[in-house]
Amino acid sequence: MPPAFSRSTEIGAAPLAGVVPPVVLPLSDDGAVDSASLERHVNHLVEAGVAGLWVNGTTGEFYALDVELRARVVRECVKAVAGRVPVVAHVGDTSTDLALQHARAAVAAGAEHLSVLPPYFVGFGSDELKAHLRVLARAVGGPVFAYHLPQLAPATLGVDAIVELAAEGFVCGIKDSSSNMLWFRQLRLGLEAAGVRLPCFTGGSSVTDLGYFLGATGTVSSTGNLTPRHLVAQHEAARCGDWDTVRALQDQTEHLIARLLPPGMVGSPGLTAAAYKYVLTVLGRIDSERTARPQAVLPAAARQHLDADVLPLVEQLESAPPRPPAA
Repeated sequence: MPPAFSRSTEIGAAPLAGVVPPVVLPLSDDGAVDSASLERHVNHLVEAGVAGLWVNGTTGEFYALDVELRARVVRECVKAVAGRVPVVAHVGDTSTDLALQHARAAVAAGAEHLSVLPPYFVGFGSDELKAHLRVLARAVGGPVFAYHLPQLAPATLGVDAIVELAAEGFVCGIKDSSSNMLWFRQLRLGLEAAGVRLPCFTGGSSVTDLGYFLGATGTVSSTGNLTPRHLVAQHEAARCGDWDTVRALQDQTEHLIARLLPPGMVGSPGLTAAAYKYVLTVLGRIDSERTARPQAVLPAAARQHLDADVLPLVEQLESAPPRPPAA
């Protein structure tokens, strides 16, 4: 049965659409949360026109944070946005009980939406994963976002399971970070066949334009940390049906993505966070490039590459992104 809503402000009740960047977590040189940099970064994103913040996601290095630290990050982001945009807190962990701790702490910290990555490491079945989502939704009194990331959490909910949970009222949206647009299309078709409306967000930065064309509600692209205005312009173009602009802006994003991985280095979530933090530090948006241990800071050659090939492009994309015609 659907979850019982017990609060005046219901978790997951307000619809969300647009650019919702997965927020990079600034750390000080000693590894502590850098509150001043986080506030400055959040303000930059909000002033750029984003529709919300995705907190404690993969780009936010959630895997390195305990319950208290994740809750602190949510609390500080909620304080920084001051009601201007909603905060989505990712609460996924390796078991239902651990995720419940994160979920309750995130709600207490002021999150307006919760996102749940399926329990990872152990290969749970579909019935177990559905039960996991139902328990969390009931515990917090409202539906949650399903987080689809099969690259890192291969035991994941299928299309039929997501449609079932959405129809029951346990899921209020999905973030699909697979970049598998066939899967995304099948999900949209499955929802339509069931008569279920569900906001669907793409997480893969390289498929934002394809997602919009297939009916995505918005994007949770990590590049939004660097070029939020650029992504907001793309969303506005999609909303107006200006697909030439959507594609042109995506092509520019692709140039950025191609340069973000320094030559000779193997891509990983930790390296992505390290590259983003270095660029944000040089731009003056945060104070330190430090990432969670054991991820090392970038070597000199990688920094030189980012200085020469990435920084100028970020500044170009953010200076005056093309705007679509008014609707």
